[in-house]
This record gives sequence, C-alpha cells and structure tokens, in this order.
Amino acid sequence: MKFLVSKRARRQIERIQKWWVTNRPAAKSLFLDELVAAEEALRANPELGAIYLERGPVRRVLLPRTHHLLFYRYRPTEADLTVLSVWGAVRGRLPLL
Repeated sequence: MKFLVSKRARRQIERIQKWWVTNRPAAKSLFLDELVAAEEALRANPELGAIYLERGPVRRVLLPRTHHLLFYRYRPTEADLTVLSVWGAVRGRLPLL
C-alpha cells in the first residue's frame, strides 16, 4: 500500500514539529514519534480511523499524547492512503477538507 502525505499536511506537520521543538523541549520528538506510530498502525489496518466525512470517505485518528488529529483518505481499490491534514484537536474548529 502506498502511504502518501498531501502538500498541505506536510506543511502542517512541519509547522507543528517546529512549534513542538520550541515549546516542548523535554519531549522534542513526541509529535514525530506519534506520527510514526500512527503510520505503522494505519499500514496494518487502514480502516482503523473513525469516519469523519462520508465523502471519500475521510477518516481520522487521534494522536493521544500530543492531542492532534490525523485526517486521511484510504482507497482500497487504489491501494493507497493519503494523509490530508494534521490538526490540533483542542482547536475550536475542525479543518476544511
């Protein structure tokens, strides 16, 4: 299965990681560690995430220690999974997808 990250999600990951390193010096790698764990879990079970939007469908999984949501689309017929957005779960709104 192909595991892809959209340009938008890549920018979000870079921005979040930069913030994490600056503001959480005792756990600089925690965010990236959670991303790696999420990728491994999704490669093993791509339908793991709860359906967020029926269109697509778009699913989401929580990165529990850093409180971020990873939104993705899995297309079994294409054998690919695309990360669409990584979003702070504590924000007052959800991303536009």
